Formats: sequence, C-alpha cells, structure tokens
Amino acid sequence: MALKKKSILIIALLAILVLIMAVWGGTKITDSKSCIIKKTNFEQNISAKGEIRGKNSVLIKLPDDFKSRDLRIRELQIKDLVQEGTLVKKGDWIATLDIASITNQIQDNNNDIEEDLADFEDAKIDSAIELNNFREEIKEFRYDLEYQTLELEQAKFESLAYQRKAKVAYNKIIRQMDAKLRNFERKKIELKVRVRRSEREYMYRLRRDSLLKKAIEQATITAPQDGLVMYAKVRGGRKIRVGDNISPWNPTIASLPDMSVLVSETYIEEIDITKIAINDNVEIVVDALPDQEFSGFVSGIANIGQELSGFESKVFQVIIELNQTNPELKPAMTTNNNIIINNISDVLTIPRQCLYSENGNDFVYIKRSGKIWKKIVSPGIENENEIVIESGLEEKDRILYSQPEKAEIIDFFDK
Repeated sequence: MALKKKSILIIALLAILVLIMAVWGGTKITDSKSCIIKKTNFEQNISAKGEIRGKNSVLIKLPDDFKSRDLRIRELQIKDLVQEGTLVKKGDWIATLDIASITNQIQDNNNDIEEDLADFEDAKIDSAIELNNFREEIKEFRYDLEYQTLELEQAKFESLAYQRKAKVAYNKIIRQMDAKLRNFERKKIELKVRVRRSEREYMYRLRRDSLLKKAIEQATITAPQDGLVMYAKVRGGRKIRVGDNISPWNPTIASLPDMSVLVSETYIEEIDITKIAINDNVEIVVDALPDQEFSGFVSGIANIGQELSGFESKVFQVIIELNQTNPELKPAMTTNNNIIINNISDVLTIPRQCLYSENGNDFVYIKRSGKIWKKIVSPGIENENEIVIESGLEEKDRILYSQPEKAEIIDFFDK
C-alpha cells in the first residue's frame, strides 16, 4: 500500500514539473540535429539535360536544285548513310538517296519529249502551209484589184451607169482585199503563238530532262568540307536514320560542327520557359567529365514549342553557350544544365524540410536557451532545397532539421 502511494506521489510530482515548465516558457526536450541560420546567397534554378554541339555548323543537306518545281520531287528516301561520328574530308561520301522516283520521271518525261517534239514540228509545218495559202489568196486578190482598177479607168469613157457599176466592183475588191490582209496578220499571230507554245513545251521537257539527270548525280550526297559527321534530328527529337525521308522543305541530313565555340542544346517544358531569359547564367556538368564544371549563358530561346518524346507537355528549345572550350568535349555528349533564373545575396534561408504549417501559420522549431519553441515565420521564394525567410528569424538563430518528440506540447514563441 505504501509503495502504491509512493508511485502516485512520483507521477503527481512529474506532472507538476511539466506544468511548471510549460508555464515558465519553452519545452526542454532533447532535439534532433539543428543548424544555425546565417545570411547567404540564394539561387533559383531550372535543371535540364542537354547535348553538346558546335555553335556554328555546316549543314549537309539536299541540294537547292531539288527545290525546283520542274522536278516535282516531294521527298526522297535515305538508302544508305555514313556512320555518325565519322571524320570526313571534303568530297567524301555521306549518304545515298533512293532514285527510283527520279528514274520513273525521266522515262515519263522522255515520252513527253517525243510527243512535244512532234507537236512542235507539226506546228511549224501547219503554220508554213496555212500562211502560204493565205499568201496565194492575197496574190489572187491583187490580180483582181489590178483588173478592177483597169476597169474603173476604162469606165470613164462609158455611160454613168457603167461607171457606177465599175466603181462598186472596185470598192468591193478593195474591202475584200483589206479583210484578207487583216485575216492574214491575225493568222500569222495565231500561228506564231501556237509554234511558240509548242516550242516552249518541248524546251521545258528538255530542261526537265537535264534537271532530272542532274538530280540523279546529286542523289549521292558528299561532304562540303572536312569535319565530324553529326546526324540531324527529325520530328520527335530522334536522330535521322536509313529509311527516313527528306524533302526540299526539310532537307538536312547531317552537319559538320565547328567545335571552336560550343553550345548545349536543351529543351525546357512550357511551364518553365517564361522563367528563363537571354543571358541567364548556367552551370554545366558533362556526364563524361563529372569532375569538371563549366559555365555558360542562355544565348537562344525558341519562339515556338514542339512535342518531343519523353516529355508530357510541349517543350521549347534553349541554346546555352559555353564560356570555355575543352578538347575533351565531343559532339553529342550529355550535359546537366543548371540555369540560374534568380540570384539574391545576403538573405536568410532555411532547408525546406525545416518549415511546418499549423492552422494557417508557417513556423519552424527554434532552440533558445536550451529550450525549443515554435517560431512563426514569413517564407518567401524557394528552390528545390531552400526557402528564403522574409521575417521571423534572425541571423545565428538555431532551428531543428526535423520535428522533435512531443511536438504537440511545444508553445509558439510569439504567443
């Protein structure tokens, strides 16, 4: 019985002690790890993977001659392609295009050439015959006109009735002669137009035959200069390959990058693209060179988004120019780009996990004089790891990394 009373007394004393500590202020509880708050530089950033390439490149593409409407070529399939990464010299083979559609056009055009040549020759012959007939008719009218002129002269010595008859006959032949001459001039123009049209059709077929034969020669694509071959990308972001089609409107097959100035080509989702600006600083780490860090800046932002595999929303191309070069950097190496979109100096920050919320109040667990309190704070901007504290904390305050035991009995410092 005495032991039971003693136990009750101990429990009561402990309860009184806890109550006194709560009234006195703070809670003396063993805390987990803590940190001291100090002013520092704060950065907001957007991270994105990219790919190294030369800022300036010579494009290897379908020759401009293929843009001619006379060729009527919409697209050509890549039949064979040099391996990416191959070092080539000027004039070396790059790709072979399927020319089946071109050879079919040549055959069809040859048939058209024969028909148009026949039409052209016929037009010239018909024109010569018709004009010759007109000339013969005009010659006959001239004979008639000479005869009627003589009749009119002789009629002066005849009766008035005969003179009137001769005058009428003379005027009639004059009108007929004028009409025939007008018809002759009109016919000359018509026949000339017909001959020229036939000639144009024939010459067009000849010119097209020359273009098609030249296109066959150009279907073997060669390097315009020395360099390292890098494949172009097709819609969806993948690299071009054998079996893909190229066209006069999408002609690029590969490129020869100039590695004297390097860029990282990356893609940013549309939700973040408005946060990025030209000349934003960038920290760059290359997967192949993890111990080296490069710096750069945003030099280009696409105006139009696109859909790429691997992204849930539309993305915008962003070009990051490196401030340094390195012979170890090669085209297509993967980069990890940290684009700095905001940089503030001399501000108080805390780790994100240190901020809690209760009944609409944001607070941290603060340690002062060996006791732990809940301290209300006003958080500001944040990044992946830290939050800026605008008010509520002072430099050298110590806060807890994690929620302490018996957190429910800890008081707010400001209350």
